[in-house]
Amino acid sequence: MKRTASAACAALGAAIALSLAPASADTVSEPVLKTELEGMPGTEANIVVFDVDPDWETEHHYHPGHVFVYVIEGTVKIDVDGEDPVEYSAGEAFYERPNISMIGSNASTTERAKIVVFQVGESGKPLMISN
Repeated sequence: MKRTASAACAALGAAIALSLAPASADTVSEPVLKTELEGMPGTEANIVVFDVDPDWETEHHYHPGHVFVYVIEGTVKIDVDGEDPVEYSAGEAFYERPNISMIGSNASTTERAKIVVFQVGESGKPLMISN
């Protein structure tokens, strides 16, 4: 079993989709859901599907909310500051704690990767912050 990544990933809502999607025309981000959470005032959930190019990589960043990622296809690499990079393959999921700097990437130079990103955080706050 893979160890849990201890930082925020690739990440999420329309703002995340725009922030994490690199300039390549072949990378696709699809916001699936953005909603306030009932019984949790000031908290929202965002779900985004990313279909990313080989060699795709996020900026160095952190997420102020909790992030959960499920890998549908391919392999992604999570490089959390101060830790060894961890790779996750299709069928695996991981949790990224808030406010920890990292970079997420497609581990392959030839194959695409597809992930579902689910983030819970404070309503109206940025979902990803570059650093």
